[in-house]
Amino acid sequence: MTKGIMANSVLNAAAGLTLLATGFACSIIAARLLGPEANGIIAFSLWLTTTGALIAELGAGVTLLRILPQLKGNGYSAEERLGFAAYLLQPTILATVILLAGYAAYYWDAERLHWAGDASEVIAITGVFFVLQSLGAYSKNYLIGEQQVGAFLRITVASSVLQLATVLAGAIFFGVSGALAGFAIGQLPMFIATLRIAIARKNSCGVGLSALISSSLVLSIELINSSIFLNRIELLFLQRYWGIEAVGFYAVGLSLANLALQLPVQLSGSLLPYYSEQMHARASDKLPVEVFAGVARSIAYITLPMSFGLAAIAPELVVTIFGQPFAPSGGMVALLSLTAAPYVFMQICTQYLYSLDRARERTVIGVIASFIMVVGCLVAVPLYGGEGAALVRFLAFTAMCLLMVRRMEFEGSTRGMLINLAKVTVAAILCAITAYGFVQALNGVAGLVSAIIAGALAYGVALRLLKAVPAEDIEVLQKIAARLPARINPIATQALALLAPRRM
Repeated sequence: MTKGIMANSVLNAAAGLTLLATGFACSIIAARLLGPEANGIIAFSLWLTTTGALIAELGAGVTLLRILPQLKGNGYSAEERLGFAAYLLQPTILATVILLAGYAAYYWDAERLHWAGDASEVIAITGVFFVLQSLGAYSKNYLIGEQQVGAFLRITVASSVLQLATVLAGAIFFGVSGALAGFAIGQLPMFIATLRIAIARKNSCGVGLSALISSSLVLSIELINSSIFLNRIELLFLQRYWGIEAVGFYAVGLSLANLALQLPVQLSGSLLPYYSEQMHARASDKLPVEVFAGVARSIAYITLPMSFGLAAIAPELVVTIFGQPFAPSGGMVALLSLTAAPYVFMQICTQYLYSLDRARERTVIGVIASFIMVVGCLVAVPLYGGEGAALVRFLAFTAMCLLMVRRMEFEGSTRGMLINLAKVTVAAILCAITAYGFVQALNGVAGLVSAIIAGALAYGVALRLLKAVPAEDIEVLQKIAARLPARINPIATQALALLAPRRM
């Protein structure tokens, strides 16, 4: 990857790590202080708000990520591009108000159908949470589209500190409602950033309304489909067939699986503007395979060992972090961890298709995956509970990857990329086998720590023996290592020597 995309990806990853650490800490607080059932109530509320926010976006976020770099390339000023963001925000505001009204009307009459005991408080807090998250997410897309990833990182840190403090205080003093309110309060910094966009003078920047509607319509269909059927709809089936406590167990699985998911997802967060910029510069509808291969390898180096390694130590990790009451989550965590690999690769492919304005094809693939998800959950969840739901999720995202790969075209052969990815996969499997052996031999924290260290060493040795890291990747990593603090630089240099000693 080029210097610019690497820098933005690193900052995006830092923001992702912050969100990951905060969300994980908050899930531990809720689980430890409130128990499985309360954790299930919170998880179900979070699912509702996230789903609603994705629907309310109406494709505006992806459109913003794609068009802002093009406007910059065409000479529009920062003020004019801010006006375009304000112009594109209006449908999202309208959709948010409509969805909030529908949510309030439904639960006003059907409070008895709510998933929580203290329904009125949870209903109100969930509604406020939805508004803050739905509008707050827009500022993230604007900042990334403008390549202002540093500003996004600062807002993320502020949100994380605020959320962690309020979730802890809320859980201690007010129980479920207090913890849920803490999650909502954590959205305030991003929401305020969006308000600053909303008050800017509107400017279409010469982008035709019909083109926006056509593009956003397809994206809206895709996002509505994904947000309803691919965004943890398993929780709905688990709540229906196994009860809210099962949702709590599965939510713990999702929290731990995010350890293998969030960092690579955030690393890929700057790819759509990057792809769009590359297409605009080359005036081509295809990327050189080397560009995509560099992205895929960089993400695979992190995703695959984290995915397989976490699956290997999942049962012991669940009990150590969340306590013995959550032991049933172990198998779910293992399966959900394996889902990280196809999910992240699906995200990379999705952003490539979006950069080519081929959202229609992505929508069709999403519908097929949704069909697999719903039918699979109808069959597997009543019989196998959380493990069945996790397996269906893995199959659905794997199917999406395979279908998208068939639709992608590059300049050049993909043979070299596939060979490299296969080598990294083998190294990651050896990492998982090593970690599993240690966690079986040693109990408790000592076993987990030993498993992680041994797995990491095995992964590095395997990459070296398989010659899985190309010279160009080593050069990029060397440049990054050279900029690290003096105390860390020797460690990074030795690690690189382990990966490819002959190239150092």
